[in-house]
Amino acid sequence: MKLSFKLPLLACASVAALLAVPAANAHDSGLPHRQAKAAVVGEDSTSVALLENLGSHSYPVTTANPLAQAYFDQGLRWAWAFNHAEAQRAFKAAQKLDPTCAMCFWGEAYVLGPNINAGMGREAAANAAEAVAQARKVAHLATSREKDLIAALSKRYSADTSADQGALNQAYAAAMAELADRHAQDDEIATLYADALMNLMPWDYWLDGGATPKPDTVKLVASLERVLARNPDHAGAIHLYIHAVEASTTPERAEAHADRLAALMPGAGHIVHMPAHIYHQVGRWIDSLEINREAVAADEAYFERVGIAPESTPGVYTDGYYPHNLHFLMTSAQMAGDVEAIAEAAKKLESLVSDTMARKVAGLQPIKAAPYFAHAQYSDPEVILALPLPANALPYVEATWRYARGVAFAAKGASEAARAETAAIRKLAAATDFSTETAGGLPAPDLLELSALIVEARIAQHQGNLREARNKLEAAVAIEDGLAYMEPAYWYYPVRQTLGAVYIAMGEHEAAAAAFEHVLEQTPNNAWALWGLREVFRRTGRTADAEAMDARFKAAWVGAPDFLGIERL
Repeated sequence: MKLSFKLPLLACASVAALLAVPAANAHDSGLPHRQAKAAVVGEDSTSVALLENLGSHSYPVTTANPLAQAYFDQGLRWAWAFNHAEAQRAFKAAQKLDPTCAMCFWGEAYVLGPNINAGMGREAAANAAEAVAQARKVAHLATSREKDLIAALSKRYSADTSADQGALNQAYAAAMAELADRHAQDDEIATLYADALMNLMPWDYWLDGGATPKPDTVKLVASLERVLARNPDHAGAIHLYIHAVEASTTPERAEAHADRLAALMPGAGHIVHMPAHIYHQVGRWIDSLEINREAVAADEAYFERVGIAPESTPGVYTDGYYPHNLHFLMTSAQMAGDVEAIAEAAKKLESLVSDTMARKVAGLQPIKAAPYFAHAQYSDPEVILALPLPANALPYVEATWRYARGVAFAAKGASEAARAETAAIRKLAAATDFSTETAGGLPAPDLLELSALIVEARIAQHQGNLREARNKLEAAVAIEDGLAYMEPAYWYYPVRQTLGAVYIAMGEHEAAAAAFEHVLEQTPNNAWALWGLREVFRRTGRTADAEAMDARFKAAWVGAPDFLGIERL
């Protein structure tokens, strides 16, 4: 995850309320605080159940207690599934069973550290330093390989709270590089090495729009590919490999691995969800919808098993990963036209992410905003205009609410009311300090200007001022093209869809076809663009091409056959 919602949807679809909170990118400046909170939650190791649905991945460590080994393995499985608090509980249970198990303390120290979705707060850092110190105390009983792992991890933590964590992370990665060479056939060490490199540049592995890997990306991808060549069932390596290549120009290289991942750890919701990061990139929207349904079900079964109420239990997993799965489910459904799935996901999301948490964690704000994007795409204007502004709304969320209203007013021909919404959006942009959001990876100022431009384009489009609409959309496309990679994407649909619709209305069918074809390169099997291209072919007498495009559209679309139209693109 680079980590939700509620809203009444489409009156004509007679689906009950959807009103909305989105899923979030956890790679955010607020996450160190959340990681520290999660570490405290995870410390309770009493009554830790050994789960049978987390697969069979094992890494034998020095212990005479088979149950301690079982808990160590469960901790490692949860670690690769990014449920770090639950992993910590398992490692602590292993420590209680065998206080001389050095790797059981290593495991706790590892999961308390930073990861690609969260930094490390002071409390977690102190706990990690203490755990790795305990590992060193009993390391004389460990194997040479285990001693190497403990020594390497010791470089990531310091008792000095003022120490430069970035430098410590670099030292740890360098130590893991040495271990990966020394223990070249050890899949766990090779995967940990890749993880260490990824943490030096979280969510920033590629240059030139995904065409050029960074130097460390070359190393980590090669390390993971060696692991998967030897052990194609290593869930941790698959998980990291998906993240490593999803933003590249060749995400399909992870597709076969993604297809096998969910079955390897069916009880870990985030692992079950992870194939969707590749499915989005290769255009398998319906598969993404279904796999996220399975992921949400896995999360909910886990919550019930361990007695967690996600809406009232703060933590990285409950506030980030679970809503992220729901957000993915919702955006996949939006692409495929599944209104009921959108409504169901939105209903669950509405109680999950609090305003307080979203203020701290910028990556959660897209989850709270996403329902309004779904409204703008699917709901009738009257439904949208009946939505109240949420109390104490975050500026970004308020701007998204206003965007949906602007789209609704434009559709009704109420151009002055729509312009008032764009003015309000730009006023929010000028009056708000979005430095916390931008530092947390959310490009809020760009998204606000993008939303205002699209409302202005919709106004011009509905007034028949097509050249003005085209100019506004071209400006919006320029902003969209400059947005950083994120899944789900920061902007909820490819703007060229609307540009293609305007070109059709202008009679510029060649330009329209080019716009839709660009969308299909950007988002393969996008049913909205397939519909648009079919319309171009029909209007230009290309009957055979239109029929072929109609077949592709029907395979990608599960919604009402007559829902889409030029004005909805």
